[in-house]
Amino acid sequence: MPKIIKPKREYWDRKPLFNTGADILIAFGQNCNGKSYQAKEHGILEEAYEKGKRFFYIRRMVDEVNQDKATLYFSDMPVRQLTKGEWEGVEGWRGLLYFFRYDKDGKKEKSAYIGAYDSLYNWQKIKSVAWVDFDYIIFEEFISAGYYLDNEPTILLRCISAIFRDHKGKVLMLGNSISRTVPYFAEWCPNVYKQKQGTIEIYNYHTEVDGEENNVKIAVEYCGHIKGTGKMFFGNAAKSILSGEWDVNEEPKLPKEKIFYECVYELLIRYQEFAFVLQLLVDPIKGARLLYVYPHTGKRKIDRVITDKFSDDPMTTNHFRDNAAEVYMRECFRTGKMCFSDNLTASDFKGVYKQMGL
Repeated sequence: MPKIIKPKREYWDRKPLFNTGADILIAFGQNCNGKSYQAKEHGILEEAYEKGKRFFYIRRMVDEVNQDKATLYFSDMPVRQLTKGEWEGVEGWRGLLYFFRYDKDGKKEKSAYIGAYDSLYNWQKIKSVAWVDFDYIIFEEFISAGYYLDNEPTILLRCISAIFRDHKGKVLMLGNSISRTVPYFAEWCPNVYKQKQGTIEIYNYHTEVDGEENNVKIAVEYCGHIKGTGKMFFGNAAKSILSGEWDVNEEPKLPKEKIFYECVYELLIRYQEFAFVLQLLVDPIKGARLLYVYPHTGKRKIDRVITDKFSDDPMTTNHFRDNAAEVYMRECFRTGKMCFSDNLTASDFKGVYKQMGL
């Protein structure tokens, strides 16, 4: 019987992104494509073992990173192979990371600490500590399904500056393509919304404060599709999980063509790079009212605007008003009486609606 050879599974390769020489590296795309593995391998092998430097593992919320979860995060790493048999694994203990091994009597031995872990939520604690010989930060799951800390990109930069202090290091941010309404994209890399899969884009920032210049380079990779990742996904979730396309669900569309409805009220919601027209429509035959949402192209002016940006225009606010039309718009959203031009618009709008607290 001939021997059956299974094709070798492919994984994401960190080298093209790292070779850009950027200070902040952002990699996002499909689930289970090896991003986290590559991030940990760099920290364990190239930073801790070969260079004797330390690295910091960060997640957003406190309950996402504790002693047990930090240890589990590194449990899939071939530490014995990476350290040429010197160490068995990596474990977390009281906010720090260590190599460990067992001696001939079965007693556990630990190295000097090789890194640290904490949540971005604890940023005040992070910035008040002296982090010696740290050169690398892993920020896992930076893309959220809807919840971010207030002014989160600035909070992360404060943590980065505290950890690296007077030198530059590398920050690797990892995420899955579950939502496009990401504050980091809007502030740091606005072209991400148009970026194609399998490409890397570069952003350069020059800042001068009190005569001191600073240059920061950001590289963003929208990871290309890798076959053979994940075996338990199907239905609507499969596209984003397996292919890395943006996560969208099938959403209601208008039951009839738009010309058969009367628009009785409309407004514009603008947030980051997103702009949506909300129209309150009435079916003149049935009398049914519904909310219709579609992207604003900028081709016509809409006076009534809801936005997170300051404006002294009386028609522009950061919330819905209490007039009858806008009260009913909110009611349509709450009761599911709303339709969208397309599924991606629906996903973007729901993310914006949640982040704006509307």
